[in-house]
Amino acid sequence: MSNSDFSAREFLRSRRAVLVHFSTVMSARRDLIFPDDLRRALSLANVPLSFSTIQPGDTNPHVVDGRGGAEGSVGIVVDIGARTVVRSVSASDSGSSELGSLGSVANEENCAASIDMRERSNEWHVQDYIPMGLFIMPPIFVRRPLTIGGLGILGEEEIELKETIELFPDLRIFGAGTETFDKYNRATEQ
Repeated sequence: MSNSDFSAREFLRSRRAVLVHFSTVMSARRDLIFPDDLRRALSLANVPLSFSTIQPGDTNPHVVDGRGGAEGSVGIVVDIGARTVVRSVSASDSGSSELGSLGSVANEENCAASIDMRERSNEWHVQDYIPMGLFIMPPIFVRRPLTIGGLGILGEEEIELKETIELFPDLRIFGAGTETFDKYNRATEQ
């Protein structure tokens, strides 16, 4: 396949990978805290955001000796459509912001390297994505205001699956099993 024929969507499908924009403590913006950060991301499809590629078997950063992929434990999973622009890809944190990214052009070679060479996580800078639902990888830790010793700070707090799901009543819920991606059934709570 020549680079002019390269399809990032088909590449992700061939690698059994999805794109997830995680709620993370790495945000430089103090106003972007869970769940408002993800609600905002759902409305910003025309603005480039950072995504991690997730494959079955990947774990979040809170799992000791887990397998790479995730920058967080809860995020939005998206699809790539005809208008989607993959601005750049990287096998590590590429320093993406609204101004751009230090990643490489999204061609077949660089997309493959972004997954094959990742140590913990990678970064795809994507615009005009199609939100598909909420993506959860327990244990679930989110960035929230905390009170410690009478001081208000931002920190990570573990929350339950049920609370996470209730905050997004209209979204489909997905997760990564060891071999496949799973869809959560709200009716059976599984």
